[in-house]
Amino acid sequence: MRYRWKLLILLLTISLIPILVLRIFGVRNVHLLAENLVSEARAHLIADAENRLRFLVESYSAWILAGREHFETALMFQAREVERCLAADVPLPPEVYFAEDFNEGRDLPHDTTLSPNHFRTRSDGTFDLLKISYYTQVFKLAPGVEREAVDADIARLSAMTPVYKSLYKRFQGFSSWHYTSLENGLHSAYPGHNGIPRRLDARTRPWYTAAFEKMVPWSDPYVDPETRQIVIAATMHVKRPNGKIAGVTALVLPISHLLERRLLVQNILPETESFMIYLDTKPADGKRGAQIFAHEEHTDLVHRHWKALISSEWLTSSDEVQFQAMINDFEMGINNTRRMPYQDRDSLWAYGAILHNLGFFVLITPYEEILKPALQAEESLHDLIDNLVALARYAMFGAVILVVVLAFAFSRTVTKPIEALAAGARRLAKGDFDARTEIRSRDELGALGKMFNSLGPQLKEHYRMSQSLALAREVEQSLLPRTDPKVEGLDIAGKSIYCDETGGDYYDYLYRGEHEQGKIGIVVGDVSGHGIESALLMTTVRAFLRQRSSMSGSIAGIVSDVNQELSRDVEESGRFMTLFYGEIDTKEKIIRWVRAGHDPGILYDSSTESFDELAGGGLPLGVFKDSEYKELQREIRPGQIIVIGTDGIWEAHNPKGESFGKDALLKIIRTHANEPAKEIIGAVIDAIENFRSSLAQEDDVTLVVIKVEH
Repeated sequence: MRYRWKLLILLLTISLIPILVLRIFGVRNVHLLAENLVSEARAHLIADAENRLRFLVESYSAWILAGREHFETALMFQAREVERCLAADVPLPPEVYFAEDFNEGRDLPHDTTLSPNHFRTRSDGTFDLLKISYYTQVFKLAPGVEREAVDADIARLSAMTPVYKSLYKRFQGFSSWHYTSLENGLHSAYPGHNGIPRRLDARTRPWYTAAFEKMVPWSDPYVDPETRQIVIAATMHVKRPNGKIAGVTALVLPISHLLERRLLVQNILPETESFMIYLDTKPADGKRGAQIFAHEEHTDLVHRHWKALISSEWLTSSDEVQFQAMINDFEMGINNTRRMPYQDRDSLWAYGAILHNLGFFVLITPYEEILKPALQAEESLHDLIDNLVALARYAMFGAVILVVVLAFAFSRTVTKPIEALAAGARRLAKGDFDARTEIRSRDELGALGKMFNSLGPQLKEHYRMSQSLALAREVEQSLLPRTDPKVEGLDIAGKSIYCDETGGDYYDYLYRGEHEQGKIGIVVGDVSGHGIESALLMTTVRAFLRQRSSMSGSIAGIVSDVNQELSRDVEESGRFMTLFYGEIDTKEKIIRWVRAGHDPGILYDSSTESFDELAGGGLPLGVFKDSEYKELQREIRPGQIIVIGTDGIWEAHNPKGESFGKDALLKIIRTHANEPAKEIIGAVIDAIENFRSSLAQEDDVTLVVIKVEH
């Protein structure tokens, strides 16, 4: 059958059948279809809202939980340091600042400045910026306490300033204050600031009594005396050397940081309300209920008196069955979504576990707001169906005549371009990238002809690009060490395997002009991502390292200088590179190292069959140009194995989605400890390939092994 007859039958079928069906089944069935579509849209909107809120709650809860762990870890460290300082006997430092100094603006530290992050709201709605000094802490004596009675503790707590400064910098201003208050009436706060009330006695504040009397790690919300914002505190009591409780140390966190509306508003409807609650017993009936721990009203920057109490509020619903089921979920620690009224509006509740004792994050969205798009779509569908039915009766009579004419008139305009495309495709298949077709129509076939004409140059360019990538891979591979170094007393081997034509992993051996002195530097790096961009960044770091390492200076200085140069190049791109720089001195039997965001090196001692990490802190290269890096060192002895690798090893996955893991790597090192370094690398690579099975390599793999022989 000729194409024009096929086209005629096809067009008649496409045009007439829908019209006939529409007329046969009538308006009633069409409206029924619309109702079904709207019903499905409703179900989809509800499911989408549930999934969105569940995901948001779980993500936000995970973020809060992670922050809680960081805060509690920092608090434990702070408490330990306070107890260490209280056990010391130190002289009073020459400069000690009290709340009166800051409040009156006299003899302030040299770095005192107005802080945009620490302010107080006036009753007229304006703001007063607090004077902040990150150089020192500020001391406050409770009413009736004489300074001579607490001078010794002032001297001891003054030694906490570097600890506070380090913790405050680590949290990057997420916390407001670091407090330590002693039972003898001495109160210290960091950063140093003004605004501390003259009659303040920290021993009466909620955060102090929460830790000193109730021994709970988190306080209930209270008004911060300095900023007048609603805050909570992570608290822990501290002891003197004799075991007696000396007081309480705390980290203060504004409620506004917990309920950061900007993090929520892009993913929820504006009418959604957010709460943080915890389970407690209602005084009225003795039943378990959801007491509101924080909600959006607590984030308002309004004027409050610092002695004002935060009234207890309870989250309730008129659907007692569903509400009790939610309370049961809270007690079991279950994240879930439920449908029940809130303030007489049918609503969707989503909740997930967060900080505090049995604490949960709750989002409540009215269903009428969720379904608003479906109601609008229903009205539009009914209007559209009415118009289509009216047009159908006229279209059916003219469709047959029009289709017959078009089928015969346009069949040739289709078959001719198709034949031209077929001829061009045959030439292209034979490798003629200059093959072209002459299709002048302005329809899809014309567009297809233009696309076909652009295909040859694109294939030619892809072929050229493929050759260029092969050359780039060859050049990049040439930048890696071609042979392993020969150093007396050491057996060193390294290898990189890229997952693309080019990669971002890097390792190198640096001699720094001291090879004859028994010293060698080992560098392992990992650029974020992989491909051409990562390869270019890798080569840049290699050039910086080789140039800087040829000069004098410590390896910490080398890494700092390279970071400054690299940050200038990549600060706008968001790219960075982790680095492990180690230097081994075989004569002194010492390894020195610097970590810049890279995974710690692994040290295995075959004599004790134990593992240790070459740890240390430091941000990846290219993040902040003023980052500081610390050089660490330790002794090495024969029989030890040092392994430095990239995360492409332990993050490799198998078809089941399981990770290779560091435990598997440690097992291989222990099993092959008596073999040469190169054999250990081969065993690791073979194990990873067997683990991945049929899966392709997802990330670059780099491994350097150093065996201490004598």
